[in-house]
Amino acid sequence: MSLQRDADTALAESEARYRALVRASSSLVWTTAADGQIVDMPEWRALTGQTIDEVRGWGWLNALHPDDRSRVEVVWQAAVDARSIYETEYRIRHRDGAYVWYRVRGAPVLEDDGGVREWVGLCVNIEDQKRAAQQQLEAEKALRDLNETLEQRVKAEAHDRAQIWNVSQDLLVVADREGKYLNVNPAWTAALGWSEADLVGKTSEWLLHPNDREKTRAELTRLAEGHRTLRFENRLRDKDGTYHWLSWMAAPDRGLIYAVARDVTDLRNTERKLHETQAELQRVSRLNTISEITASIAHEIRQPLAAVRTDGDTCIRWLSTQPPHLEKASATAARISENAHRASEIIDRIQALFRKTEPALSWLNINDVINDVVVLLRGEMRYRDVLLSVELQADLSPVLADRVQLQQVMLNLMMNGAEAMSEVSERPRTLLVKSEAESTGAVVVSVEDFASTTQQK
Repeated sequence: MSLQRDADTALAESEARYRALVRASSSLVWTTAADGQIVDMPEWRALTGQTIDEVRGWGWLNALHPDDRSRVEVVWQAAVDARSIYETEYRIRHRDGAYVWYRVRGAPVLEDDGGVREWVGLCVNIEDQKRAAQQQLEAEKALRDLNETLEQRVKAEAHDRAQIWNVSQDLLVVADREGKYLNVNPAWTAALGWSEADLVGKTSEWLLHPNDREKTRAELTRLAEGHRTLRFENRLRDKDGTYHWLSWMAAPDRGLIYAVARDVTDLRNTERKLHETQAELQRVSRLNTISEITASIAHEIRQPLAAVRTDGDTCIRWLSTQPPHLEKASATAARISENAHRASEIIDRIQALFRKTEPALSWLNINDVINDVVVLLRGEMRYRDVLLSVELQADLSPVLADRVQLQQVMLNLMMNGAEAMSEVSERPRTLLVKSEAESTGAVVVSVEDFASTTQQK
């Protein structure tokens, strides 16, 4: 009997030490009767604020979250009936009203005969783990949502790019560094008639206008070196053999060239027609100006022609005398030739202004251009009672310009100056035409009328 008491005492002390150790931890220890009914759980009451009567039996379930009670009751009863390990998770309402997650594990304490003496269990606080797990789940969900959003965005952007690629009226192309086409959009077929199969795998060499091949090769070299093309124009042949003007923008990226071209053939044709129209308007303007000074020009021509006629009659008389006055006849013939040349020069200058020609740049002596116009307007200035004063600096540098256009400008300036003085009566009407060189080497031509005392340059 003494040995039995000693064993029981040792067991009780061991259990007491175990319970004290558990209580010293952050876990909650509990025990129940063999049938699973709660008699009292001091630690549970301290945690939840329930009384002994509220805990007893199944009353402890009321301290659980309402969503967990029925499930926990079923699991606990099943473990008691099977005398198996009891394991679950639920939320316990603390004294302050907050619900906290716990992991619960219980086991039956068996007698020597296999019967259940009691149940012993632990409730371990797993709120931080649950919160971390929930945060991880939320983060994973957010990541999945983000990936899904990005995937949808990528799909949408890819679809948009495909739509732009397919519906763009501009010619789009991806090429390698040597200019070999890797991909082209449908606009190539619409604009030039060539299919994708006609173009992919080839360069544009076979389509280029012969005059554009060298400069296109040079531009490809620039692109291969990493430079961008902001505006470059060349001509490509369509399937019918007609050349189209294309204006290109291109950029290199990771060994490839991405380029876009716009067909500017219509624009080029419009510009050409506009240029032709402007040239025609200038020619008409010249005609109008000439028509205004027709009388004075006719007078300028009539003078040398009248002199030719008079000198001709005189020359005949000198030759008709006996003996002929050859010396006087020769001098008269020289005057005839001089006046004929003068009339011829006036006619040539008028024809130059009337002539319908494309602008032609050449190196000109600006003084010669001014003198041409002065000869034409000398009679008009006399008719308008304008004193024409000309001061031309010698040894001026040649200028690169179109002779007829410069003549037209000078003609307009001098006529405008003369008209500006039409109301001047209290002082002489003077029109000063000057040419001079600036310190920079530029040639300056000025037309100054003394009605407004302003210069036109």
